[in-house]
Amino acid sequence: MSEQSLDSRLAVIALGSNIGDTKAYVTGAAEAVANLEGVTLVKMSKLYQSEPAHLVDQDIFTNAVMTVRVDNSLSTIDLLHQLQAIEINFHRVRHEHWGPRTLDLDIIDVQGELSDTDELRIPHPYALVRDFVVTPLLEIAPGYVLADGSPVSRDTVQYGAVISVDD
Repeated sequence: MSEQSLDSRLAVIALGSNIGDTKAYVTGAAEAVANLEGVTLVKMSKLYQSEPAHLVDQDIFTNAVMTVRVDNSLSTIDLLHQLQAIEINFHRVRHEHWGPRTLDLDIIDVQGELSDTDELRIPHPYALVRDFVVTPLLEIAPGYVLADGSPVSRDTVQYGAVISVDD
């Protein structure tokens, strides 16, 4: 085991936007996440255009997934709060559950961590059923297995179909 893996853990973050300049919001947010204290970018997926999940009467989304290393000095709940601050900086307003948004940042998984609280559920409960999470995650981390032991596979996808990809 490398020294880096003893001092940090791998996290998967999903990014999405369907209001305004969605590509700029997603790429700008990815840069903001990578610049957080205690966070190091490992890999970033391509940008995907995807159908909305659950609440389907809204514009298509631009989505991506990134893997980052998170220093053990930064708790996962603190990471969540920092991601929520980035959302606010990108003018995120929470009007409607699963509704349109300028930016959505979700912690999908953190290696070696499980959480089931009102504030944070890890692995993300919808991770394996959303194509806009599964497809970009498999692009950057083929064979990825969630902290609860669930393998990431296209076989479980039910919502949010990927329409196109920006190369």
